[in-house]
Amino acid sequence: MKQKIEPLTAAEKDWIRDQLAAASHFVAAFSPDDADKPLTLGSLDRAFAQWLATDETDSNRINAAINVVGVAFGQSLVQGLGLGWVIASDAQGTELAVHGLPGRGDVLVFPQNFVAKRWEERAAHFLGPSYAQIASHIESIRRETDA
Repeated sequence: MKQKIEPLTAAEKDWIRDQLAAASHFVAAFSPDDADKPLTLGSLDRAFAQWLATDETDSNRINAAINVVGVAFGQSLVQGLGLGWVIASDAQGTELAVHGLPGRGDVLVFPQNFVAKRWEERAAHFLGPSYAQIASHIESIRRETDA
């Protein structure tokens, strides 16, 4: 099955909105100094690092944390780099992703998987540097395809 990119449904857009609201609560809970401030990759990184230190074992709470941090990271890619939320499907399954530069590079990032892999590695403070790497990659593609 070839990869298929589809727009979000209204329910999926609502779910993203709910995850973004939950991300603010996550930051307030695990990085209180960042509470009541705009959500940033720095505040998410600090909160995720503190959450990792709790050594959470409940799979529902782990999935919830990965979802809120992943969706907030994806939203930063959407807002800052001009990517868009999509549903990507292939032979492996269907998943929420952010997509950009269709036909010119087809950048596709799976933010929740991205965060889940870092959770498996117990990595912290990766959101800001990862955003910078993705931004640099996108800029390279834009320069190459605009030339």
